[in-house]
Amino acid sequence: MKRIDYGADIFTLPDFLSPSECEQYIALSQRMGYEEAAIQTRNGAELIKDVRNNDRVIFDDPALAQHLFERARPLLPDDSPDWRLSGFNERFRFYRYVPSQFFTWHKDGFYRRTDDEISQYTFLIYLNDGYQGGETEFKWDIVKPEAGMALVFPHLMMHQGRTLDAGVKYVLRTDIMYEQRQPTRHYLS
Repeated sequence: MKRIDYGADIFTLPDFLSPSECEQYIALSQRMGYEEAAIQTRNGAELIKDVRNNDRVIFDDPALAQHLFERARPLLPDDSPDWRLSGFNERFRFYRYVPSQFFTWHKDGFYRRTDDEISQYTFLIYLNDGYQGGETEFKWDIVKPEAGMALVFPHLMMHQGRTLDAGVKYVLRTDIMYEQRQPTRHYLS
Protein backbone atom coordinates (compact mmCIF):
# COMPACT_ATOMS: atom_id res chain seq x y z
CA MET A 1 0.00 0.00 0.00
CA LYS A 2 1.26 3.47 -0.80
CA ARG A 3 0.57 6.93 0.56
CA ILE A 4 0.00 9.95 -1.70
CA ASP A 5 0.56 13.26 0.08
CA TYR A 6 -1.38 16.42 -0.83
CA GLY A 7 0.33 18.67 1.74
CA ALA A 8 -1.01 20.10 5.03
CA ASP A 9 -1.31 16.58 6.53
CA ILE A 10 -3.79 15.49 3.83
CA PHE A 11 -3.07 12.17 2.10
CA THR A 12 -4.74 9.24 0.37
CA LEU A 13 -4.19 5.48 0.58
CA PRO A 14 -5.22 4.07 -2.82
CA ASP A 15 -6.64 0.52 -2.76
CA PHE A 16 -6.98 0.53 1.03
CA LEU A 17 -10.02 -1.73 0.59
CA SER A 18 -10.48 -4.33 -2.15
CA PRO A 19 -13.43 -4.13 -4.57
CA SER A 20 -15.13 -7.07 -2.81
CA GLU A 21 -14.69 -5.44 0.62
CA CYS A 22 -16.24 -2.23 -0.74
CA GLU A 23 -19.22 -4.17 -2.10
CA GLN A 24 -19.68 -5.93 1.25
CA TYR A 25 -19.66 -2.63 3.15
CA ILE A 26 -22.16 -1.06 0.74
CA ALA A 27 -24.48 -4.06 1.18
CA LEU A 28 -24.08 -3.88 4.98
CA SER A 29 -24.93 -0.18 4.98
CA GLN A 30 -28.08 -0.82 2.96
CA ARG A 31 -29.19 -3.54 5.38
CA MET A 32 -28.65 -1.18 8.33
CA GLY A 33 -30.83 1.49 6.73
CA TYR A 34 -29.99 5.12 6.07
CA GLU A 35 -31.53 8.21 7.64
CA GLU A 36 -31.12 11.93 6.98
CA ALA A 37 -27.81 13.20 8.35
CA ALA A 38 -27.96 15.93 10.96
CA ILE A 39 -25.17 18.33 11.88
CA GLN A 40 -24.02 19.18 15.40
CA THR A 41 -24.86 22.70 16.54
CA ARG A 42 -24.81 24.46 19.90
CA ASN A 43 -28.37 23.22 20.32
CA GLY A 44 -27.49 19.58 19.54
CA ALA A 45 -28.15 17.64 16.34
CA GLU A 46 -30.20 19.52 13.74
CA LEU A 47 -31.25 18.92 10.14
CA ILE A 48 -30.02 21.95 8.17
CA LYS A 49 -30.44 20.94 4.55
CA ASP A 50 -28.72 23.95 2.99
CA VAL A 51 -25.54 22.84 4.81
CA ARG A 52 -25.86 19.05 4.56
CA ASN A 53 -28.50 16.92 2.88
CA ASN A 54 -26.99 13.43 2.51
CA ASP A 55 -28.01 10.23 4.31
CA ARG A 56 -26.10 8.43 7.06
CA VAL A 57 -25.86 5.28 9.18
CA ILE A 58 -24.07 5.45 12.56
CA PHE A 59 -22.81 2.25 14.21
CA ASP A 60 -20.17 1.08 16.68
CA ASP A 61 -17.83 -1.81 15.82
CA PRO A 62 -14.66 -2.16 17.94
CA ALA A 63 -13.50 -5.23 15.98
CA LEU A 64 -13.76 -3.38 12.66
CA ALA A 65 -11.91 -0.41 14.17
CA GLN A 66 -9.05 -2.67 15.26
CA HIS A 67 -8.94 -4.51 11.92
CA LEU A 68 -8.81 -1.36 9.78
CA PHE A 69 -6.39 0.37 12.16
CA GLU A 70 -3.87 -2.48 11.92
CA ARG A 71 -4.02 -2.26 8.13
CA ALA A 72 -3.54 1.52 8.06
CA ARG A 73 -1.20 1.96 11.03
CA PRO A 74 2.18 1.96 9.19
CA LEU A 75 1.04 4.92 7.06
CA LEU A 76 -0.75 7.04 9.67
CA PRO A 77 0.48 10.23 11.35
CA ASP A 78 2.30 8.80 14.34
CA ASP A 79 3.74 10.28 17.46
CA SER A 80 4.27 13.93 18.33
CA PRO A 81 5.86 15.37 21.48
CA ASP A 82 2.44 15.56 23.16
CA TRP A 83 0.36 12.83 21.49
CA ARG A 84 0.70 9.10 20.74
CA LEU A 85 -1.30 7.27 18.03
CA SER A 86 -3.77 4.96 19.81
CA GLY A 87 -6.23 3.52 17.26
CA PHE A 88 -9.41 4.14 15.32
CA ASN A 89 -12.66 5.36 16.81
CA GLU A 90 -15.08 2.42 17.10
CA ARG A 91 -17.89 4.75 15.97
CA PHE A 92 -18.34 4.48 12.19
CA ARG A 93 -20.55 6.39 9.78
CA PHE A 94 -21.70 5.26 6.36
CA TYR A 95 -22.60 8.20 4.12
CA ARG A 96 -24.75 7.94 1.01
CA TYR A 97 -25.15 10.74 -1.53
CA VAL A 98 -27.65 10.74 -4.41
CA PRO A 99 -27.90 13.44 -7.11
CA SER A 100 -28.18 16.99 -5.71
CA GLN A 101 -26.86 15.98 -2.28
CA PHE A 102 -23.79 17.64 -0.72
CA PHE A 103 -22.09 18.67 2.53
CA THR A 104 -20.95 22.29 2.24
CA TRP A 105 -17.78 23.82 3.75
CA HIS A 106 -17.14 22.61 7.31
CA LYS A 107 -14.63 21.23 9.79
CA ASP A 108 -15.13 17.76 11.25
CA GLY A 109 -15.91 17.42 14.93
CA PHE A 110 -13.68 15.49 17.29
CA TYR A 111 -14.51 12.55 19.54
CA ARG A 112 -13.21 12.48 23.12
CA ARG A 113 -13.04 8.94 24.50
CA THR A 114 -11.46 10.01 27.82
CA ASP A 115 -9.84 13.15 29.22
CA ASP A 116 -6.57 11.94 27.70
CA GLU A 117 -7.70 10.43 24.37
CA ILE A 118 -9.19 12.40 21.49
CA SER A 119 -9.59 12.08 17.72
CA GLN A 120 -7.51 14.42 15.57
CA TYR A 121 -7.85 13.12 11.99
CA THR A 122 -10.71 11.99 9.77
CA PHE A 123 -10.30 8.60 8.07
CA LEU A 124 -12.73 8.41 5.15
CA ILE A 125 -12.97 5.48 2.69
CA TYR A 126 -14.69 5.85 -0.68
CA LEU A 127 -16.63 2.62 -1.27
CA ASN A 128 -17.46 3.15 -4.93
CA ASP A 129 -16.82 5.33 -7.95
CA GLY A 130 -18.47 5.72 -11.35
CA TYR A 131 -20.62 8.68 -10.33
CA GLN A 132 -20.34 12.32 -11.39
CA GLY A 133 -19.45 15.08 -8.95
CA GLY A 134 -19.12 14.34 -5.24
CA GLU A 135 -15.43 15.18 -4.95
CA THR A 136 -13.92 16.16 -1.60
CA GLU A 137 -12.69 19.73 -1.93
CA PHE A 138 -10.13 21.54 0.19
CA LYS A 139 -9.33 25.24 -0.25
CA TRP A 140 -6.36 24.50 -2.55
CA ASP A 141 -7.03 21.00 -3.94
CA ILE A 142 -9.77 18.57 -4.97
CA VAL A 143 -9.65 14.83 -4.25
CA LYS A 144 -11.43 12.71 -6.85
CA PRO A 145 -12.92 9.62 -5.18
CA GLU A 146 -11.77 6.15 -6.20
CA ALA A 147 -13.37 2.95 -4.90
CA GLY A 148 -11.34 1.54 -2.00
CA MET A 149 -9.25 4.68 -1.50
CA ALA A 150 -8.89 6.17 1.99
CA LEU A 151 -8.60 9.93 2.49
CA VAL A 152 -6.96 11.19 5.70
CA PHE A 153 -6.95 14.80 6.92
CA PRO A 154 -6.96 16.82 10.17
CA HIS A 155 -10.39 17.50 11.67
CA LEU A 156 -9.67 21.24 11.65
CA MET A 157 -9.14 21.32 7.87
CA MET A 158 -11.96 23.15 6.04
CA HIS A 159 -13.44 20.94 3.31
CA GLN A 160 -16.66 20.11 1.52
CA GLY A 161 -18.35 17.18 -0.17
CA ARG A 162 -19.24 18.68 -3.54
CA THR A 163 -22.71 18.20 -5.01
CA LEU A 164 -23.29 14.80 -6.59
CA ASP A 165 -24.48 15.23 -10.18
CA ALA A 166 -25.25 11.62 -11.18
CA GLY A 167 -25.09 8.14 -9.65
CA VAL A 168 -24.84 7.18 -5.98
CA LYS A 169 -21.79 7.75 -3.75
CA TYR A 170 -21.01 5.59 -0.69
CA VAL A 171 -18.42 6.44 1.99
CA LEU A 172 -17.28 4.85 5.26
CA ARG A 173 -15.86 7.23 7.87
CA THR A 174 -14.18 6.97 11.25
CA ASP A 175 -11.55 8.95 13.19
CA ILE A 176 -7.91 8.45 14.16
CA MET A 177 -7.45 8.55 17.94
CA TYR A 178 -4.48 9.88 19.93
CA GLU A 179 -3.57 9.67 23.63
CA GLN A 180 -1.81 12.40 25.57
CA ARG A 181 1.72 11.44 26.58
CA GLN A 182 1.34 13.21 29.93
CA PRO A 183 -2.09 12.27 31.30
CA THR A 184 -4.30 15.02 32.63
CA ARG A 185 -4.00 15.32 36.39
CA HIS A 186 -7.11 15.86 38.45
CA TYR A 187 -6.70 17.62 41.77
CA LEU A 188 -9.11 17.55 44.66
CA SER A 189 -9.83 20.88 46.28
